[in-house]
Amino acid sequence: MDSFAFVESTHRETLAVIESVSDDEFNASPGPGRWSVAQVLEHIWKTDMSIIPVFRRAAKDRRPYTGSPKGVERAADRTVKIEAPEFIRPSDEPKSRDALRQALEEARRTLMEAARAVGDPEELERLGAPVPHPVFGELSLREWLEFVGYHERRHVAQARETLEDVRRA
Repeated sequence: MDSFAFVESTHRETLAVIESVSDDEFNASPGPGRWSVAQVLEHIWKTDMSIIPVFRRAAKDRRPYTGSPKGVERAADRTVKIEAPEFIRPSDEPKSRDALRQALEEARRTLMEAARAVGDPEELERLGAPVPHPVFGELSLREWLEFVGYHERRHVAQARETLEDVRRA
């Protein structure tokens, strides 16, 4: 799998969700304790922003990866509930669709540039991240990049489900 193409493809799905949502639907919550589409997207943005430094540090501190694959594709499995750490939880404030789309695109562009600055997917596989993932532990840089795609895939499904529930209400 081309990790870069996978992450870019998944991000296009996110942008398609944004285009499919009306301004009224964007900030509407489908029920108590559930995130709006805007909040799901803000969470994706905050996650990307938190991962950019992983690649930037790795570009300066190139260390070999000595671990074994952790199965980051499990990040897309929505049957397993994972509580988002506070620093990547969305706010309750209404969000501008255009501003959030722009922020998502800029964060993803920056993340991809930082990852590409380290190397191609094969090189990312050989290099270890300077910090562990909070759920999976030690990952190769390729696994970190693929996590971005699987995490986003998880939340694209959540955003679509949220939108369906908002439209049914």
